[in-house]
Amino acid sequence: MAVPVTKKSTYIPTEGWNRTGIAGHRGYLHLEPLVDQGTPARAALHHNKQQLGERHTHFAVKVLELQHVATPETWGQRTRQHRSERTAPPADSPGPATPGAQDFTRKRSLIRPERNRIDRDHPNYYYRQHAANMTVLPSTTGNDPILEDRGDVDGGRSEPDQRSSRDGPYGSPSPLESQGTMQGSDAGGFEKDHKSSKLTRVTNKSRKQTREERRRAREAEVLKPPSLWNVYCSIVTFWCPDFILRCFGKPAKEQQRAWREKMGLISIILMVMAFVGFLTFGFTATVCGNPPTRLRVNEVDTGYMIFHGKAYNLLGSHHPAAFGIPNQANILYDLPEKVGGRDGSFLFQNVNGKCKGLITKSEGSDVPSDDNGNLGWYFPCNVLNQDGSSDPKNKTFGPYLGYQCHTTLEGRNEFYNLRSAGDVYYTWDDISNSTRNLAVYSGTVLDFDLLKWFNGSQVTVPRVFVDLSNKETTLNQGVRGRDITHKFQASGDKGLAECLEQIIQVGSVDTDTIGCIASQVVLYVALAFIISIVGAKFVLALYFQWFLSRRYAASKTSQSSDPKKRNKQIEEWSNDIYRAPPRIAGDPGSTVAGSSDRNSRRASSMFLPTTSRFTSPYTINGEKSGPRPAPTTMASQNSTAQLFPPNPMYRGQNDSRMSFPNSSPDDRSIGGVMSDVSGDGPGPAGFIHEAVVPQPPPEWQPFGYPLAHAICLVTAYSEGEQGIRTTLDSVATTDYPNSHKMILVVCDGIIKGKGELHSTPEIVLGMMKDHSVLPEDVPAFSYVAVASGSKRHNMAKVYSGFYDYGADSAIPLERQQRVPMMCLVKCGTPDEATKSKPGNRGKRDSQIILMSFLQKVMFDERMTELEFEMFNGLWKITGISPDFFEVVLMVDADTKVFPDSLTHMISAMVKDPEIMGLCGETKIANKRESWVTAIQVFEYFISHHLSKSFESVFGGVTCLPGCFSMYRIKAPKGGQNYWVPILANPDVVEHYSENVVDTLHKKNLLLLGEDRYLSTLMLRTFPKRKQVFVPQAVCKTTVPDEFSVLLSQRRRWINSTIHNLMELVLVRDLCGTFCFSMQFVVFIDLIGTLVLPAAIAFTIYVVVVSIVKKPVQVIPLVLLGLILGLPAVLIVLTAHRWSYVVWMLIYLISLPIWNFVLPVYAYWKFDDFSWGDTRKTAGEKTKKAGIEYEGEFDSSKITMKRWGEFEKERRQRQAGQWNAHSNSGSTNYQGGGYRDDYYDNTN
Repeated sequence: MAVPVTKKSTYIPTEGWNRTGIAGHRGYLHLEPLVDQGTPARAALHHNKQQLGERHTHFAVKVLELQHVATPETWGQRTRQHRSERTAPPADSPGPATPGAQDFTRKRSLIRPERNRIDRDHPNYYYRQHAANMTVLPSTTGNDPILEDRGDVDGGRSEPDQRSSRDGPYGSPSPLESQGTMQGSDAGGFEKDHKSSKLTRVTNKSRKQTREERRRAREAEVLKPPSLWNVYCSIVTFWCPDFILRCFGKPAKEQQRAWREKMGLISIILMVMAFVGFLTFGFTATVCGNPPTRLRVNEVDTGYMIFHGKAYNLLGSHHPAAFGIPNQANILYDLPEKVGGRDGSFLFQNVNGKCKGLITKSEGSDVPSDDNGNLGWYFPCNVLNQDGSSDPKNKTFGPYLGYQCHTTLEGRNEFYNLRSAGDVYYTWDDISNSTRNLAVYSGTVLDFDLLKWFNGSQVTVPRVFVDLSNKETTLNQGVRGRDITHKFQASGDKGLAECLEQIIQVGSVDTDTIGCIASQVVLYVALAFIISIVGAKFVLALYFQWFLSRRYAASKTSQSSDPKKRNKQIEEWSNDIYRAPPRIAGDPGSTVAGSSDRNSRRASSMFLPTTSRFTSPYTINGEKSGPRPAPTTMASQNSTAQLFPPNPMYRGQNDSRMSFPNSSPDDRSIGGVMSDVSGDGPGPAGFIHEAVVPQPPPEWQPFGYPLAHAICLVTAYSEGEQGIRTTLDSVATTDYPNSHKMILVVCDGIIKGKGELHSTPEIVLGMMKDHSVLPEDVPAFSYVAVASGSKRHNMAKVYSGFYDYGADSAIPLERQQRVPMMCLVKCGTPDEATKSKPGNRGKRDSQIILMSFLQKVMFDERMTELEFEMFNGLWKITGISPDFFEVVLMVDADTKVFPDSLTHMISAMVKDPEIMGLCGETKIANKRESWVTAIQVFEYFISHHLSKSFESVFGGVTCLPGCFSMYRIKAPKGGQNYWVPILANPDVVEHYSENVVDTLHKKNLLLLGEDRYLSTLMLRTFPKRKQVFVPQAVCKTTVPDEFSVLLSQRRRWINSTIHNLMELVLVRDLCGTFCFSMQFVVFIDLIGTLVLPAAIAFTIYVVVVSIVKKPVQVIPLVLLGLILGLPAVLIVLTAHRWSYVVWMLIYLISLPIWNFVLPVYAYWKFDDFSWGDTRKTAGEKTKKAGIEYEGEFDSSKITMKRWGEFEKERRQRQAGQWNAHSNSGSTNYQGGGYRDDYYDNTN
């Protein structure tokens, strides 16, 4: 009897729907998982199923595959036994193993990263949850797979209403319960016979455990102690109790908590500023202090007299009466011999100290002495010149023995009571001077020439003293001009050196204290550090502009290929928001100037023709193949698939239905199942719009790279008709083919802008035509909004059609291409219909609608009714499945895009699959409108061409502006047609859709700077991927022209910047290490942003002090010159317009506003989450934000099902009337002024 081979495996659809949905291949596709640089092993992969002999793409992940011979009855028992054997020690194990005994128990083992247990803070937490929670299908052998550790996986979810939950958070059935629908009749029959499978029992058990864990988590949340941050904020604000805050207009607990957190942040900022100020000014004063006065030799003036290397100020001194000296006379200028500025060390000689026993009295000497051998003096009591020019031959003797020697106790005491004004110091240049006979011992300068003043008839000195005084001796030549401290450390020599130190000391060597040296070291290290950062930033920014950025740009576009001419065109175009872009003359039907075959043949030097009338117009740069593999796109990887034959509805190669794969009877996919219901062709009930833009062959590469499908997301709130029209016109007329782009406009509520006659949704709908469903017949659909309380339930309408340029459009008719367009209008629930802003949930909610939809498509998860209508609407107007779209362009409704910007941005995405996000340059259209706009011109320029260019070298642009940026939906992985989600990654979607915003940090991240936070999330989730700046992509926008509006805007931007940098500085996986890493750059940016007010104050102080005080502080001025001067050099090297020098001067004059006024205002408004005066609506005084909505979220109002279930129900309802409706020919397509020869450039 044959024993079956058991396979424990899982078929997980993870990359979304292809054109006919996810197939249920009977053999199931097993793929080894790939790790995407930090993404989990259970990654969402996209595989071309043509390897299995099928004609289209399926998505699958192999979770586990165990093969061994077993009977169905013993499979579960053997599996449990295997688990117990590998986890538990032997039952009879008495204890620790004795030496020499064989111990086979498991000690330690390496764990693969994807198998580590991760917590909620892990950047790939939700990603792994989704991979682990995918539906487990039965094996082909008829045995149920056992799901191990399912409870741990399910228990990771924190809320019962999470979007990605597989446990039925909205009361809808689990996908496992509807597998009969997804797998056809065979799978359905199998489920009927296996209702009590182990998988179902384990899942139900884990569901109960999950509910219990959630209950315990809620209880722990209530009982947990306050965090250290809350304790610190309470300590800082102890002086302000709650009742005082209530008196000042903060009655709510959330407001009080935000205020206390604000004060905590301000206290930290003040401490950082104080620390920087201490390093700048206080550190030197602390460690170096006020050093004593030091006078350089030969510079001691006549008001001083030198004694033993110290200068004494004797201007106010009075000498008692003595022989030849009047009473109270000043010895400096009252005596015949002027001694001011001279050395009087011989007048008060140090005798009988270290030299006792070395210098003795000679026979017949007149020097007085006592019985102990103490002498009265060693040298003649003369005054010497401080420059060492005194000659012993000119020594004088007084009227009596010991004249001027001051041997009396009274005279000595008077001298000892004098206070020295400072040390006399010698530099090493003075010491090494060949005209002097100097040396250094223990920091003391010794003058060996003074040894010549010994009188041999009076005293006897050692022979070494005589040798040291003679420059001709070897001993003198070995020590003169040097430090002899080490040379004289022997016991005998040390006594000689100490004796010399007492009798011939003339000063000290020029030295600093340890503290002063340390302060200098810190100063120069800081200088080198700052200069290296500024210099590296400047050099790398130039390197990116000159070399790296060219790799990302498209090789040819509709604009001029001459960079200087193109830059001039852009500058002229950006001077006015409504100015039309330049257009290069070319074939009317071609979007690429000079790319037609006719022009190519004219330029060809070949005699024989290279094309004929049968040649395809879609050429790939002469079909040249290089050593580098071609970039991968969703369209190019399916280029070998068998396609439908041409349909008479379309013209030849422009047949839009080429995007549909053929459905074979054996393919039990959703498309096949649904065909049984309606009897129609592939796609959702065959409802493709008849005006759909034809899809060109994948081989067509008009810009030198494979085309990728792009969604152009335009978020609208209260913009006027002219602003929206400007934006949509610019997006629709970009030279990127309209077959690969579609416009998605999301209207954030029924909002009427200030001064507008119509609401924003009415304005947008007026710019659409050829609707797939008449606007008055479009119902509202529910979805889960990013809000709290009852506001989580929202409703929106989906309008699908094509862009209408208008009857009086400024766009020439030949440029009005047919562009698919979808409009989502968030209309709100019926309960809020009478409120001021029904449906308004914020820009982040508008972005999440698309991001969540893309995630559901990729992972084949249950979706809301709104997402189902979006799926079908996109399919209707584009003719392709939504999973074909690879990139999302995010544009604000007041931004105008340059014609070739989209081409350059997608070029970078296609050429480098590691790029997950990018942005272009934003130009200011109203530069000269007011002084407020003028001061912003250079600030915009430097933020792009210096900051973003520098960050792009490392692929870590920290801020992709929401007004003009692009993100990758999914990326190709490897060479086997694998795909991994990027923007549609569950970790990005889950964190970005966070609705519990209860801390100051979260509110600044999610309510004020959601665009920047999305960039931060991408870097945190994919630290090894790239976010870059593409300077060739340009847009223009209008900036605030009133200071109050600028103040409100920069308050939001500065606070958002600080909190996003706080998030990024904790990401350890960014490129580089230690000081040479993006993490360190982020840290420096964070500190620099916090100390901006102090920095500008210190700068002004240094400049003023340098003007009014001497000596000038050179180092700070040099540093200031470098910081302010390098941007001017950058202008010369990159801007190509001298007008930016004027803008830079205006910016420098306004530095106090940028670095002091705006940051200080922003810091004080940390707890203000409103949008201020930006984009007010009609009748609105102040835009509110951060308000906690009341009420409970009723999840029963939202239906969530998988796409196949929605589609099957819809087709069953329409099965009886679909054919009649389609044969009636009723359509609202009017044709418009479109050119059908869009791709036909052979003429």
